[in-house]
Amino acid sequence: MTRNFKQFVQKIRDINQRYSEPNIDMSPAVRWSLMALRFYLLFLVSLMVYKFITLLK
Repeated sequence: MTRNFKQFVQKIRDINQRYSEPNIDMSPAVRWSLMALRFYLLFLVSLMVYKFITLLK
């Protein structure tokens, strides 16, 4: 069983190493859109944290 687990972990490490550097060429519009989505996600998470804190008080 530990051998199977070690093989599984090794496969995950191989995959992570293979995709450690992105190989996708992105246009400026795509890069901007992804950045906007990232900020929107952070904004939503911060709103949820704020709501949680206000509910605790």
